[in-house]
Amino acid sequence: MNSLTIGDLSTVFRRMSLVNQTKTNLETYSMEIASGRKAELSKSLSGNFTPLASMERTLRTIESYQRGVDDAVFFASSMQNVLGSVAGHVDDAAAPLINSATYNNSATMEITSAETRATLDSVVYAFNTRAGGRALFSGAATQTTPLQSSETLMAEIQTAIAGATTADEIITAVDAWFAPGSGSYDTAMYKGSASPKSGFVLNDYETANFDTTASNQGVRDTLKGLVLGALVSEGALPGDLSEQAKLMQTAGERLYGASGKMQILSSRVGAQEAKIEAASVRNTAEQYATERAKLEIVSADIYDSATKLTQAETQLEMMYTITARLSNLKLSDYI
Repeated sequence: MNSLTIGDLSTVFRRMSLVNQTKTNLETYSMEIASGRKAELSKSLSGNFTPLASMERTLRTIESYQRGVDDAVFFASSMQNVLGSVAGHVDDAAAPLINSATYNNSATMEITSAETRATLDSVVYAFNTRAGGRALFSGAATQTTPLQSSETLMAEIQTAIAGATTADEIITAVDAWFAPGSGSYDTAMYKGSASPKSGFVLNDYETANFDTTASNQGVRDTLKGLVLGALVSEGALPGDLSEQAKLMQTAGERLYGASGKMQILSSRVGAQEAKIEAASVRNTAEQYATERAKLEIVSADIYDSATKLTQAETQLEMMYTITARLSNLKLSDYI
């Protein structure tokens, strides 16, 4: 009766183990070639994942910063669009006001004043613009519309100038109404926060800040100039062409002055836009460098894996060939 000895069993098990290991190697090297990544990262790092974890954390942090950068870009461009639109309205309104005052013609002044009143509507609407659900010019109160309606503004001004009979009296009353701190603008017109909006975090060291609100002096002067220009169409100084002309002249001059202040506000936003762009470039560079360093750790050497795959295939074929030959051995072949 034939039987297997301990030595025979040992040889069989060793051969089976070698075959299984070779199959595992084939799977490992095939995976590395297909994915381009090391299949046994723990072995490659000797169990020390600290550098890789640090890189992953850095990449996640940069990704969160980039979301802040994108948010800041959107907010800044929206604010810049509003300021550009307002500046265009102001420039378009200033010259006709001064020209109509020069003509000293009732119909011309009435038409120009009515156009200025319409411009006031557009400017108030522009300052109340929201971007991504946030009010642009309300400071920290981003859920609050910064300005009351232009109708409310004109009604308040009519109350403030009641009894005024000259252009100078009207101008003085309007100046007082718009004055920071002591005037009614901060209580009756501006509904935003006195505190600036929190900044957009761009990276570990930089923040983009947009502190311009509708309580800014440039905004006040813009609205003030438009209000002065619109008062004639609202019935101010009836029948007194010279005083109406003086009011229109002052309105145009005030708007020219406000235009310069609006340009300053726009340049401040532009400075933040440049800061955001520079931070975005630095973030991208850091992200690229970190990703390259990470790839150095996790990427497999494709040429080396391909070579080892070929060796494993050859080794497995040899094992199967030897096994097949041993299986076909007969005692008669040796007798």
